Amino acid sequence: MANEAIYYSIVGQNEKIIRSRIGIPSSIVPAPDGGRIIIYESYIKGMFTTPYKSKVTYSAKRDLTGNREGFVYHSGVNKATNDPKYTIYQTDVSYLKIYLNKQGDCIRFEQNLPRKQLEMFYEQFKKYIPKK
Repeated sequence: MANEAIYYSIVGQNEKIIRSRIGIPSSIVPAPDGGRIIIYESYIKGMFTTPYKSKVTYSAKRDLTGNREGFVYHSGVNKATNDPKYTIYQTDVSYLKIYLNKQGDCIRFEQNLPRKQLEMFYEQFKKYIPKK
């Protein structure tokens, strides 16, 4: 339903109307056919993952008399990855790409929007779906 609502609200419309309905795009890039692609992106922070952290081992360094002088670090992994603060956050990028022809009219769109954003677009654009 959301795709249908988006379709009826932007396909066939010129860039000015599209911008008034959706807002300022993240970027605009030239299309191979001479038109343009308007891109709306949003970044969604996903689950965080902690990379594999090898077991960090230490051994006591001793002098000739057997007294401990300190510790020797043993690990083949970068020290930064063993820092407890080191975490990788996956960031997913969702997008709505709107393809314009040379005259500036929308000829198609492409999206990978998550459910919440699709529901938002549906609520905003359902008024453009023709009544049957």
